[in-house]
Amino acid sequence: MKRFFKISLLSFAAATFQPMAVSAQDGPPKWSVGALGMGYVTPFAAEDNQITVVPYVAYRGERFFIDATRLGYRLVKPQENAPLSFELDIVAAARMLPGESRDKVTADTGLAASLSGAFGLLSLTALHDVTDTHNGIELGASYEYDFTFDKLTISPSIGVTWQNEKLANHMWGVTAKQQAKMIEKDDPVLPLYTVTGSALNFSAGLTTTYNISNSWTVIGFAQGTYLDSNIRDNPGVDKKYDVSVGLGLAYNF
Repeated sequence: MKRFFKISLLSFAAATFQPMAVSAQDGPPKWSVGALGMGYVTPFAAEDNQITVVPYVAYRGERFFIDATRLGYRLVKPQENAPLSFELDIVAAARMLPGESRDKVTADTGLAASLSGAFGLLSLTALHDVTDTHNGIELGASYEYDFTFDKLTISPSIGVTWQNEKLANHMWGVTAKQQAKMIEKDDPVLPLYTVTGSALNFSAGLTTTYNISNSWTVIGFAQGTYLDSNIRDNPGVDKKYDVSVGLGLAYNF
């Protein structure tokens, strides 16, 4: 059950389904509910890769929206039929530590801005911890382009995120207290490690959606993140990347 929520939070924090929420913000309120079969390749040598099923719920209103573990309020709405559309949101999102051996949920708030047009979608985010756990900061930028073929949409994307030292250490460091809990709970034991600098991670993803009807949508995705050297220096990390893949079905109403 613990891993069930970890994979869900990690994938949604990575904005795997953000295009679904963004594309339908305008117009009447709309709900989406569904289930996703997901796989996660952990970079930690002591942990096993995981496959599970997680629920998905989204709400897209005039300004307020919910996208799984992400909430938001639209400050600036795009102009209809404009060649360029600018959007600005206040967002809040849950953040879970990577892997399955460390239990910690925090929350970030910040701003998300996007500019879309014939060239694609360019997004910028700035997030800060609001739980007073690590007080870290994350800045992100991503680019996405949609290829639409009748009912099928294929959306490749690339992105980069910068995490300051506080957040990078929270995400990828291992403390003595955490290690003691791993031993107590008989979880995979990760070696002690402190991240001593910021982290710059690069990612690439592919999201596909197929509209079976106005109500049903099939979703497929894959996302990989190349980890910063400050993260890879952790002796418990034996891979240079963090990967999640999935396939799901959503009902829209």
